Parts: sequence; structure tokens; C-alpha cells
Amino acid sequence: LPVADDVIRWHLSGCNAEGQPFVAGVYPLLRDETCFFLAVDFDKADWREDAAAFLETCRHLNIPVALERSRSGRGAHAWFFFEEAIPAALARRLGSHVLTETMEGRPDIGLDSYDRLFPNQDTMPHGGFGNLIALPLQRAARKQDNTVFLDGAFVPWADQWAFLASVRKIGRLQVE
Repeated sequence: LPVADDVIRWHLSGCNAEGQPFVAGVYPLLRDETCFFLAVDFDKADWREDAAAFLETCRHLNIPVALERSRSGRGAHAWFFFEEAIPAALARRLGSHVLTETMEGRPDIGLDSYDRLFPNQDTMPHGGFGNLIALPLQRAARKQDNTVFLDGAFVPWADQWAFLASVRKIGRLQVE
């Protein structure tokens, strides 16, 4: 489905027009191999510690990031939002750079919960769309405090919309 008001409404309410459960996702990689965001996926037992270290690296590098607890509640996504669509390869280099800086800051611990980047690839697969990521704030998961954005103490922001409105988008020059 194309992203439209009804699709967003269904996602936020948790069901479609027929009353069936509904979760919206997006393919971050656009046809021209650009993207408007990058999400870094953390899963497994140590996701909190690894995500906290990743956020600290972002603060140190002055890169705005938003942390969202995953749908399962057993992981998180660190979201970078861009002012304009940038090449996926460039966005992914940003994510890889922050991951490398984070690992260098804690060589004895590693970053075992890191799973992958969204988009997963620099170029559009032939005949494909790339990888799908579920959108945050889906109602059923949100009722369990999942798919919500978290502060530095891993507590959901009281006003999710105000928080999102406050997240600074990253310009291409800063990414470069």
C-alpha cells in the first residue's frame, strides 16, 4: 500500500477499515537508492547496554538520534532522520562509523546486540524493494510500551509527538 492518511490511521489505531489488526512498514531504500532515514537495529540480551553506548557516541559526535523500543520489547532501533533524501551508501557509512566509534570506546565488551542497518543495502536489489521495517507507534505494541521512543533512561517520552517534533534532522553536509 502507498503511505496515505488511511494507512497511517490504521497503523496508529492498530486495525484497518475492516477491523483487522494492522501494522505498517516502509521500505527505506527509495528507487533512486536514497533514503530519508537510517535505523540501527539492536536485539538480544544486551541491547540496553549497547544502545546506551551507541547513544553516548552519538552525543559525543553531536549527531541527533531517536531511540525506539522494538515491537517485541526485546530490542531497539536508533533512528537518524535526514533533512533530504541522501544516498543509502552515505547513510549506511554514517551508521557504520558510529558503530565503529562505539565499539572502539568499549573494546572489551563489543557490541553483540547490533543486528543490522535499515536500509540493509546501498543499492536496490534487482526486482526488489530492499528490506521492510515496521513503523513506530503501532497501537497494539504501544499499549505494551513497545514501538515507542525512549529517553536516555529507557523511559518512554510522555508526549511521543512532541519528542519527535524536537528531533533535529541531519543535513547531508553533516553526514558527509
